[in-house]
Amino acid sequence: MNAEQEVDERQKAALVAAGRAPADRVLTGARVVNVYTGRISRGDVAIAGPRIAAVGHVEHTVDSRTEIVDCSGLFLVPGFIDSHIHLGGSQLTIQRLAEVLVPHGTAALCTDFYELGTIGGLDAVLHELESSRGTGVDILLSPFVAAVLGIGDFGNLGRFGVDDMIALLEHDDCVELREWNCWSAWLPIEDQRRVYETALRRRRTIGGHLEGLAGPTLQASIALGIRSEHEAVTAHEALERVELGATVQIRGGSAARDFADLVPAITEHGADPGLFSFCTDEQELASMAESGHIDRLVRRAIREGVPPIDAVRMATLNAARGIGVDNDYGSITPGRVASIVAVEELASLPIAKVFSRGALAAEDGAYRLAPPPAQYGPEARESIVIRRPLTRDDFLFELPDGDIEVRVIGITPGRLATEERIETVAFLDGRPQGADGVARIAVIDRHLGGQERALGLIRGLDVADGAVAMTANPGMMNLVVVGVDEDDMCLAASRVAELGGGFAVAAHGRIHAEVALPIRGIVSDAPSGEVVERCIAVEHAIRDAMGSPFDGFISAAGFACLAVSIPSLKITSRGLARVSRSEPTEAVPFRIR
Repeated sequence: MNAEQEVDERQKAALVAAGRAPADRVLTGARVVNVYTGRISRGDVAIAGPRIAAVGHVEHTVDSRTEIVDCSGLFLVPGFIDSHIHLGGSQLTIQRLAEVLVPHGTAALCTDFYELGTIGGLDAVLHELESSRGTGVDILLSPFVAAVLGIGDFGNLGRFGVDDMIALLEHDDCVELREWNCWSAWLPIEDQRRVYETALRRRRTIGGHLEGLAGPTLQASIALGIRSEHEAVTAHEALERVELGATVQIRGGSAARDFADLVPAITEHGADPGLFSFCTDEQELASMAESGHIDRLVRRAIREGVPPIDAVRMATLNAARGIGVDNDYGSITPGRVASIVAVEELASLPIAKVFSRGALAAEDGAYRLAPPPAQYGPEARESIVIRRPLTRDDFLFELPDGDIEVRVIGITPGRLATEERIETVAFLDGRPQGADGVARIAVIDRHLGGQERALGLIRGLDVADGAVAMTANPGMMNLVVVGVDEDDMCLAASRVAELGGGFAVAAHGRIHAEVALPIRGIVSDAPSGEVVERCIAVEHAIRDAMGSPFDGFISAAGFACLAVSIPSLKITSRGLARVSRSEPTEAVPFRIR
C-alpha cells in the first residue's frame, strides 16, 4: 500500500471515530476479544472503508447510511495471519486459493511468490500480486533471497536477478526480507550484500532462516537484525531463539510439522506465548481444504494446553509483530485493517462469518467475494519444455549387476532436513533389488528442454508399488518422479508433461489419479473445488495404489530436490548435491565405489 492511500484510509477512519462522518458498516452485539489485554468485552465495531474506526460504544458513528450487521452471540477475533508461507505448494493461483483460505479466517499471508519468479521472472510475481487485490487475502510481500537468486549451479534459471529482487524490496507491499542468517550475510556474493543493504535502507523487517544454528552462529544471525524465525524443531531451540528476541513461528505445514515439538516450550517450559506465532511454510491444498489453515493450528494449540486467547494472539497480534505490521494487522482496534473473524465460541473456533477489509468475505463456510478473474497468457500456460520423449530407460540405473555402495537420500516424517546415507544396494538390469523401503527418485529439467536428467534412491517414503510424478516442488519446480517401477515412472512423468504440469499417480500400467496445474506448471486457475477434489484423489492414490502411508508425501519428496540451505543430500536434474549450512552446495556422485 502506498502512503497516499494509507493517509486517505486513516483520515476517513479518524473522522468516523470522532463522529464527524458515518461508519460504512457496524458489527453489533458481539463479544470482542482484545488481544492486548486478554479481556473479552461486549461491544460494537465501526468500520470505515477498509479500516476499523472505533470499538465499544459506537452509536455516534451510525446514521441512515450505515449498514448494521448483527453479530449477536458471536466472538470477534482478528483475521488470522500465516507469518511465513511459500505458495507454490498450494496448487492454486492466489485468486483460487482465497476461495479456500478466507472461509477459514485467513486474512493475510506473508509470502514471496518466488516459484513464479524463478519460472516467469518479475512480471509473473507482480501479476500474481496484483491479482490478489479484492480476494479477501492480503499479501505481505516477503521476498526469499536464496531461492530467487539461486546458489551456484543448483537454483538459478537467470529469469530473476538481483535487480528484480531489489524491485520487490522497494515495492509498496513489501514488509520483509526473508530467510536470512549469518551464512547468507557472509557469502562472498556481492549481490547478497546489496539485497541486505536495500532491505535495511527501506526499513524492511529481516526474517530468519536459523535451521541448525546455535550458540555463536545463532547470536551472529540475530545481530544482523533478524526478528522472526520458522526453522526451530525442538523446544530447546525455540527457547534459545525467543531468549534472544526472535519470534518463533511454530510451523504446521505438510512436510515440516514441528508443532508437537515446539508447543511444549510454552505448555511445559513456561515460555511467554507472546513470543510465538504460527506459520505453515508450505501446505498442500488437500490439507488446507480438509483440515484448515491457521485456524487448524489455533485449535490444536488450545487442545494441547495453550489458553484460547493466547492461541488467538499467536495467530494474530504475535504474527503481526514478528513481521513488523502490527500497526495494520493483528488486533481489533482503531486504524487496523478491518479483517475480522466471527466465531461461535473460542475453544473449538467454529467460524460463522469472515470480514475482509470491512466487507463480508465468507459466511458459514462459503466464500462471498468475486474479484475480476486474473488472465494468464500462453507464456504462463506453456512452461513445460521437454523435447526428448521420456522412456523407461530414463528410470533405470546405468550400473553393472551386483552389490554397489551408493548414496541414498534419507527422509524423516515431519522434517525438511534429509540424511546422506551410504548403503550397499544390489542392482540387476539397472534395478535396485531387495532394498526394502527404498524407492527411485528422478529429476528431469522442465525449463530448458529436458536434456538434464538424474536418477537416485530415496529412503523413507515407503513406496510399495507404482509411481507419482509432479512439477510442483520447492526450488526449481522440475519434473520429479518417485516410484519403484520404471514403466509406471515413465507413464506418470509423461502424463504430467502432457498436462502442462501437475501430479499423476500410476500403478500397474494405468493412471489412477491426476491433477493439471497449467499455470507455470505449478498452480491452477480452475475452480478451487475441482482442484481440491483432484488433489484429494492424488493423495488417496499415493496411499492406495502406491501403498505409501507417508503423510505429506508430495511436499517431502519435493524438498528432497531443494539444493539450497537445508542439509544434507538432495537431488537435482544435474545429479546429487550435498547441502551444508556454511559452505556452497556441491555435487557428489551417486556411486561411492
